[in-house]
Amino acid sequence: MASSPLSIPLRFQRSELEAKADLTAAGKGMLGRIGHPEKLVTALVENGNARDAIYALAMMLPHRQAVWWACLAARVVPDLERRSQDLAAVAAAERWVQGGGAGDAERAGEIANACDPDFAPAWVATAAYWAGPSIAPRGQQAVPPAPHLPGVAARIALLLLAHEPALAGRIAFADWLPVGLALMAGGNGAQAQAELRGRLAERKPG
Repeated sequence: MASSPLSIPLRFQRSELEAKADLTAAGKGMLGRIGHPEKLVTALVENGNARDAIYALAMMLPHRQAVWWACLAARVVPDLERRSQDLAAVAAAERWVQGGGAGDAERAGEIANACDPDFAPAWVATAAYWAGPSIAPRGQQAVPPAPHLPGVAARIALLLLAHEPALAGRIAFADWLPVGLALMAGGNGAQAQAELRGRLAERKPG
């Protein structure tokens, strides 16, 4: 995913966030007062509400960036390369991010179905599948997925990664936020991911 120095337009549907983002009461209250997406995320961060900032941002990022966020996070897992099915799921999502084709989305969905849904890679691939043009079986009339679904899948992936056994308790849910903020600012998230890897290397297993 190419880097860009400019911020990106965020998806902002207040009713969608209220109904689908699973914000806390405090987050919903802030949503009711702030009508600008970047200002909402910034306010949540400044108020120490990283949880709602991640939940809201996962749904407001364009689908490509939301899926990429989940991919970048999954690539932090130290033993991913040795887990063939999980690796295939993340790689399929990355292919969709790079190409955006309907076939890539469909393939990501097929791989997601073969993965354990209790682990993040299944949801990384599901995010790409739900970002595609249809969730109907091949050959049937297209059924476009609801616009909020890729963000929901990305959020689930981030939540599961915060409990990933291979990370041995060295990461918290809030640790994913700098990567998401870098994507919101128009970057590719690589530097934020590298910095996170560095912090993880300094932390002792929990």
